[in-house]
Amino acid sequence: MVEHLVLFKLKETTTSDQRAEIVETLYTLASIEGIVEFSAGVNHSEEGKSNGFEVGMRIAFRDREALDAYLPSGQHQTTIGKIREHFADVIVLDYTH
Repeated sequence: MVEHLVLFKLKETTTSDQRAEIVETLYTLASIEGIVEFSAGVNHSEEGKSNGFEVGMRIAFRDREALDAYLPSGQHQTTIGKIREHFADVIVLDYTH
């Protein structure tokens, strides 16, 4: 299985309603072929170590081929295109286990 972790730092002008819409929009990715598990949400940690990253997403793919097919897929590109304007920075980390 391949884990795909993404952290989104949002622009300071992003409202709390827009944060909720971003998470809702991310959930449309869950139906993509090859995804075994999906979760996304707004950070609520009180540790103060998020460095401004407010939204997290975790996708478990069945294998590397599913991840490789997901990245250029039209659904992925369209979904991210709808919310990209709110991103100040993004961190992506993939690993296989």
